[in-house]
Amino acid sequence: MNGLINLYKPAGMTSFSAVTRVRHILGEKKVGHAGTLDPEAMGILPICVGKGTRCADYFLIQPKTYRAELTLGYATDTGDIWGTTIDEQDASFVTEEMIAAILPKFVGEIEQLPPAYSALKIGGVPAYKLARKGKMPELTARTISIYAIRLLSFNRGRAKIEVSCGRGTYIRTLCEDLAKALGTCGTMSSLERISYGPFHKDQAVTLEELERNPTLLSLETVLGHLPRVDLDAKEEDDYRHGRPAFADADISGECRVYGADGSLIGIGKAEPAGLHGVKYLGE
Repeated sequence: MNGLINLYKPAGMTSFSAVTRVRHILGEKKVGHAGTLDPEAMGILPICVGKGTRCADYFLIQPKTYRAELTLGYATDTGDIWGTTIDEQDASFVTEEMIAAILPKFVGEIEQLPPAYSALKIGGVPAYKLARKGKMPELTARTISIYAIRLLSFNRGRAKIEVSCGRGTYIRTLCEDLAKALGTCGTMSSLERISYGPFHKDQAVTLEELERNPTLLSLETVLGHLPRVDLDAKEEDDYRHGRPAFADADISGECRVYGADGSLIGIGKAEPAGLHGVKYLGE
């Protein structure tokens, strides 16, 4: 069994637990996910099955869109409402116009300091484990990409925003930074991932729906942006055995590689010297 699932993870479930449920539903051991969602977050969690697990890296480079709620006036140690309150400030002066005015300043390539309660590893240990022991990890800011951000609504200190971003973006940190830019503090009070590369919320399935109809999407769903190269029998044999395969294709860079029978067999890199294998998807 090979393919992908556009799964809608509910709030209150870890990504690992979602994978365990899918393994049970499909009766398949080789199942993983691409792009962790925090337990209290909901939304799209790409599930990779069989050969699909070898394509997880191609999800990680895809843009994502989130809808989040920022609650102004208090901050927590985790950056979301499920943490312990560490600060409270007046936020009654903040208006919808003020929020709309600062949002454009957060679009583009910006510097962001990852939260202490994150899965980033410090000396091989996840930062959140150090933080839970009172050993606040030393993290450094890194460049992230925010493609778009807009205000959906604002009422009684709660702002709902939609954010399209690249890899490594922490929405709870973005919420905290927005609050600081407004002259107060704030924390993320809800989070939903509504799109992830080719996957969208309106096409996602729940675990219950998957149980009733356990079907998979093809690997081309996430690899479709790569050009296609078709090999004949000789070229396929070269590719499978790690030899440069000279395919008649006017392309360069990464590509989808198809065997003589028309089936997807891997991902290659086309160069002047020939086609080299990058990732084999065979049995």
